[in-house]
Amino acid sequence: MSEKTTEQVEFFRPDLFSTTPYPHLIAGHCRSCGKYTFPKYYACPACFSEDLEDTPLSPRGKLHSFTIVRRSLPDYPVPYALGLVDFPEGVRVMAQIETKNFEELRLGMDMEVTIGVVRKGKDGRDILSYKFRPVSS
Repeated sequence: MSEKTTEQVEFFRPDLFSTTPYPHLIAGHCRSCGKYTFPKYYACPACFSEDLEDTPLSPRGKLHSFTIVRRSLPDYPVPYALGLVDFPEGVRVMAQIETKNFEELRLGMDMEVTIGVVRKGKDGRDILSYKFRPVSS
């Protein structure tokens, strides 16, 4: 498979994730009370402090719940798995799950953040964002 150039792809909400040094989500961390939020808010929902910093979340979490989407909006190829993953920092995040076998998905399994195509743009370009995938055994 050939590599895509930056002209052939577009990132959806690149402020929410990074690929260096490894794929991870970028959360908000309250310097006042220590709460983590994803996505980052303007004020902490726990103590209302505005003293928040961007911080990377752990690259791995546990699958809390998932569903298989069989009907979706145009430009989203179906079927695909959509899951909620719990991270050690106490946040739960929803995203597509990258897997070729829905039968392998199990509640509580280890998941890792990856970057992949979530849909096609109107101009035909791939739209990339954060996704989850099962951790290889």
